Amino acid sequence: MALMQWDESMSVGVEELDMQHQKLIDLINEAYAGIQMHDEHIMTDLIVKMRDYANLHFSTEEGYLKKYNYPNFEEHKFHHVKFNTVVDGFQKKQFEKTNLSQIFLFLSRWLATHIMEEDKQYVRYMPKPEAAVDQESQS
Repeated sequence: MALMQWDESMSVGVEELDMQHQKLIDLINEAYAGIQMHDEHIMTDLIVKMRDYANLHFSTEEGYLKKYNYPNFEEHKFHHVKFNTVVDGFQKKQFEKTNLSQIFLFLSRWLATHIMEEDKQYVRYMPKPEAAVDQESQS
């Protein structure tokens, strides 16, 4: 059984972004499983997955934030840059100082602080699901 599971309290109300956030939970669970199995060898693959997640998710999320004129866009984008900087550091030092516990803690904190706090701030700027359906039917 996975350590962490998605629940609706994590939702930002945009299905595409929620699905991508669920991938973050998969990464957290993967790091945790590696710790439990004492398998530091998965770290290289996990760091690649973190980078892939960040590239896809951050560009998607930033697209939504621009489209719906989120007023704190630049600050939010800065957090994304910091995430990538930390991942760069993990990659550079993965054979010296980085371990799975550090990655697990980083990803868990990212979920708790960025998604559950920072991302929740843009929810009110996003279209409501029923509004999006109404817009499509009027096109």
